[in-house]
Amino acid sequence: MGGWQKRRFCALALAMAGVCAMPELPVALTFAQPAAPWNQRAVKGSFAGVRFREIDASNSAITFLYDIENRTDGDYQLTKGPAVMIMSRLKSTGSLSSEKAVTLSGSAFVPAKNRTRISVEIKQPFVWPGRMDSKSQDRIRRLVADEVDDIDGFVLFDGSTRYQIDLPGGWPEASGTNTRNRH
Repeated sequence: MGGWQKRRFCALALAMAGVCAMPELPVALTFAQPAAPWNQRAVKGSFAGVRFREIDASNSAITFLYDIENRTDGDYQLTKGPAVMIMSRLKSTGSLSSEKAVTLSGSAFVPAKNRTRISVEIKQPFVWPGRMDSKSQDRIRRLVADEVDDIDGFVLFDGSTRYQIDLPGGWPEASGTNTRNRH
């Protein structure tokens, strides 16, 4: 073994001995930046309507329609997927809740300084009546009313852009719910 190889080997051995002699390894410093705050002004939502639709014979979806306005100078792509989280805002406490699964119906493209309609859904078990009569419509109205009773709107968090989009409530009483929109 040459002189430089012996020195290199000795340096490596000393380094290993030093690491082994430590009772604990030091905590590594991280240089990761904290997450940027949520941007609540880039995109604004406004309520546009509510629908109740049949998914299949025993399931339904309450669909809330919103117009979202891109207030930025750049185009915005809202992509349905794991980066998007939607939570309900409760009337009773003003807090956010993920108790009921609220999902984005599909992805949306919102050009700069423009508006686009999106929809969010809450799926519910519901045995559809064989025929639609006033009694069936009352059952549907009651289901929708019960579902939205403590909901004051929704908040959409887009983790890919750090946009927070408030989707306010303000939907009409359940008696005005559209029950004819079947899948």
